[in-house]
Amino acid sequence: MSHPFAGSPAMPFDTFRHPPSPAPPKPDIHAALAALDPPRKHYKWYYSTPPASAEMSTPAAGLHSFLRGYFHLKSADWAGNAPVPLSSWSAPELAKLPGYYVMPLHLSMAETVAADMSLEDAGTVTEQSGRWLPDTELAVYVQEFERNSFQGGLNYYRVATDPRYMTDLVVFAGKKIEVPALFVAGSRDWGTYQDPGALERMGEACADFRGVRIVQGAGHWVMQEQPEKVVQLILEFFG
Repeated sequence: MSHPFAGSPAMPFDTFRHPPSPAPPKPDIHAALAALDPPRKHYKWYYSTPPASAEMSTPAAGLHSFLRGYFHLKSADWAGNAPVPLSSWSAPELAKLPGYYVMPLHLSMAETVAADMSLEDAGTVTEQSGRWLPDTELAVYVQEFERNSFQGGLNYYRVATDPRYMTDLVVFAGKKIEVPALFVAGSRDWGTYQDPGALERMGEACADFRGVRIVQGAGHWVMQEQPEKVVQLILEFFG
């Protein structure tokens, strides 16, 4: 759900007798994003920095306000979500992503969320997202992130953005998801398209791919925003 699986690494076959040619250097996407007007940065690499957890755990507006805004901005309730496929992993294409994915260069995630939320009506936001994430349930998230910080979750990004760790995935080279697989996402979820081409590669990454189901009236939190529709899709899939 919400983030397509792009597949395992390519099989490094017969490299002893036929060493691969060095790959041409990739353009520095971070320099290209920083050169945009206004300058930007990618959230995955921000999440990999040492200050990210503390900046998100103790935001100036308070953790409850930050999380309410974060959940709202990535949901179908925010008018700024109108996702479209991206043609390439390039700065001009990535710049189409909202600030919570491609952030202002000099802002933290909490500051990015606060800037976008300053344009929203607080009462309307609480009413909208409160339908699928009431304050009583949001308080559980607040309590646990206050207790544990965000670092446990952010360690995923520290691994995913470091080639030294990602080389461990070569052990799965050529491996497909063998069990039947279905991809479910919200119609207003940029996560479906943030990695250009990943959705299209799922047909190759899965040995028995059962297709894509797009849920109307949902953003990134499809299972929370539209739980009945998601349950219906799961039951149909198992049937």
